[in-house]
Amino acid sequence: MLWMTVILVSLLGLMIGSAVNAIVWRLYVGRSWVKGRSMCPECKHQLAAKDLVPVVSWLALGGKCRYCKAPIQDSPIVELVTAGLFGLSAWWLAPVTVVTGVLFGLWLVILTMLIVLAVYDARWMLLPDKVMVPAIVLALVYVVAQAVLTHHPLMMRGPLLAALGLGTAFYVLVAATKGRGMGGGDIKLGFLMGLILGIKGLLVALFIAFDVAALVAVILIISHRKKRKDQMAFGPYLVGSTVVAFLFGQQIVAWYLRLNGL
Repeated sequence: MLWMTVILVSLLGLMIGSAVNAIVWRLYVGRSWVKGRSMCPECKHQLAAKDLVPVVSWLALGGKCRYCKAPIQDSPIVELVTAGLFGLSAWWLAPVTVVTGVLFGLWLVILTMLIVLAVYDARWMLLPDKVMVPAIVLALVYVVAQAVLTHHPLMMRGPLLAALGLGTAFYVLVAATKGRGMGGGDIKLGFLMGLILGIKGLLVALFIAFDVAALVAVILIISHRKKRKDQMAFGPYLVGSTVVAFLFGQQIVAWYLRLNGL
């Protein structure tokens, strides 16, 4: 039963991942998220249903538009990663009860928004408010729903303090560096992370994000793919670490404490 749920949720994630690609492009060009048919960004030809099958269409077409042969901008990696994260969430957060089902549904929507933010920032070094603001609102709904459904209203205190703390810290960092290290979008993302993770999870996420980003930066510089002064999108690392901390934060903290004999 669990594996069937995981498979079904993964398939849902595959379709959502295809929608993520479309949403990212539509946001960038200023098109509506929901209105209008999908089209090739190069030749503007409307895409048929056979062109929109997640992963399969990309493979069948060799990564090129059926009509103009331009490279397809939508990445199957986004679709596969979304499917994997949806399936992993279904497996790790099981079993799903009435209470946890509501929170699980909210998490999947928040997860989708996080993926949109990560992909957009990776491509264009920007975290759009059109996604960020609804994500923050939904995260607040998640915090309140969790407190109400579990009858622990004090549970809201940790996420709110974490959100205010990291949002303020990022604001100070942006002001001190005059936007060279981070931007305004990162401030909002920090607030969002705090709401999703709470204090302990947030510490785990920040540790992972800064360490992985630093490692990748060193590799890119050594391989001459980046220079020291080149900017690098930090949003994908914050988003990735947020997902890891949300799913495995407690286990990571427990492992760290055992490793240090605490």
